[in-house]
Amino acid sequence: MASDGVRRLFESVDKDCSGYIDINELHVALKKSHENHFTSETCQLLFGLFDTNEDGKVDFNEFQQLVVYYQHWLGVFEQLDANKTGFVSHAQLYKTLQECGCGVNLQLCKKLVKCYDTRHTGKLGFDDYMRCCVTVQSLHKGFTLQKTAEGTLSTDLEGLLTLVIRARPKPVANLSVD
Repeated sequence: MASDGVRRLFESVDKDCSGYIDINELHVALKKSHENHFTSETCQLLFGLFDTNEDGKVDFNEFQQLVVYYQHWLGVFEQLDANKTGFVSHAQLYKTLQECGCGVNLQLCKKLVKCYDTRHTGKLGFDDYMRCCVTVQSLHKGFTLQKTAEGTLSTDLEGLLTLVIRARPKPVANLSVD
């Protein structure tokens, strides 16, 4: 999306004309673009990734990065969802995670779908898919950084919990409930 288009989008999402986007403004925009289904958890994940100075608001530069990231995941999702159902299966999730370098098996992908499927369809809609992929990718990155030369990981409970906490969305105050 060209910078002018991102600027117009930013201004349309910035309902209070503050020059910043808060989490509620972002959540309303995401829900509007996805037929009123975009979970608060996925919104918090996105917001937390791009509120880089953790001031509780996203400025234009942070928003530009968020848009590029969002469009990347939407493009991957749309390629997988070739028949335009709005959902992807565990096999399609497996393909994505393999391409990202996350060595997960098909059985684990079935469990991930079950865990992230907020609509209880046995498949993942876009927001659930993106939240799942970003979380798994984040955990994979954390584990990769801690591997030894032999390719094994040795960690204690504190180290494991630290990885999990880093992969979870940062809590953001004042998010309206879905």
